[in-house]
Amino acid sequence: MSRFASHLADHTIVNPFPGLVRLEQTIGRPVTVRIGSNESVAEPTSPLAARFGPALAELARTYPDPYAQVLRARLAALAGVAPEEVLVDTGADSLILLALRLFCAPGDTVVTSAGTYPTFRYFAEGCGTRIEEVPYHEAQGLRRPDLAGLAERARVRQARLVYLANPDNPTGWNASGDAIRTLVEALPEDCTLLLDEAYSDFCIETADRPLAGVLPGAFRLRTLSKAYALAGLRVGYAVAPAGWIGKADEIRPQFAVSSVAQAAAAAVLDEPTYSARLVSNTVQLRQTLERVLSDRGLQVLPSWTNFVAIRYDSAATAAARQQALWAAGVAVHRPPHPAMQDLLRVTVHPDALQTSILDGLCPTR
Repeated sequence: MSRFASHLADHTIVNPFPGLVRLEQTIGRPVTVRIGSNESVAEPTSPLAARFGPALAELARTYPDPYAQVLRARLAALAGVAPEEVLVDTGADSLILLALRLFCAPGDTVVTSAGTYPTFRYFAEGCGTRIEEVPYHEAQGLRRPDLAGLAERARVRQARLVYLANPDNPTGWNASGDAIRTLVEALPEDCTLLLDEAYSDFCIETADRPLAGVLPGAFRLRTLSKAYALAGLRVGYAVAPAGWIGKADEIRPQFAVSSVAQAAAAAVLDEPTYSARLVSNTVQLRQTLERVLSDRGLQVLPSWTNFVAIRYDSAATAAARQQALWAAGVAVHRPPHPAMQDLLRVTVHPDALQTSILDGLCPTR
């Protein structure tokens, strides 16, 4: 059976607008005059130029490279893979949808943890898949995805795809590379692991880091939103076998990642210490926040991310704390899934250490 969705298995889809970079490769010379893409003429009085400068205005005026080839090369080097094993899209969320479209047809079964990142269910429902949820494993005050349970459910239900966020959102838990490899090996042959590694940059200890390179059987997602501070520009990338990336490119919206986003991503990637500094500062701040919250008697789940999850004695208590903070104009997240509504997820940020916010997070006595 083909790895891809049934309607894609034997069908090659050709992009009608592959962009100017591909044209330059085809004709063997640079394009010096752009009069084939129906782009607007440059306007010196552009409000973008006045507010943000002429360079951004020019990037906004012109169509991007649909395949983001310059950015792919940088990201491939970062991930330790070949450029043909990388695909760029508008954040990890869009890549979740792309993976569902790539591997699943309506009616296919997908498996995930009960209460994990809700955008997966949001997209899976829209794609017409049947969703099977596996409860989290609970032991000694910890809450983590049940990897063996996910594999077993996938085998029993003949699932086409298993979704796992690692590190997990919203609990913050991180499974080891060996555990991830064991999960992939336990899945049915035609079942793909959609491995969402959006927070993996915050796994700074050697034992916690994600597996290197392409992981056979897995479609891995990364983002520049967290460790590169580009959440508003929506830049994410997938790492997978080259054949999978090529097929995904056939069904991906080709002009999705803007010229501005591609240029910004290249800029932060070209600064060798930028992300490392951001991650180090975030981890130090997280450790401080964890200690302060624990000192106030709150149960803080272990985190390998840029957030912490506080576990309350009930969903009602968590809801009351959220409502109290909302009343003060403070946004904190309570996961929507019933299995996770006893949690509040707090982003690591200096404001989280304000006394008024810390007081708001603590149940009234």
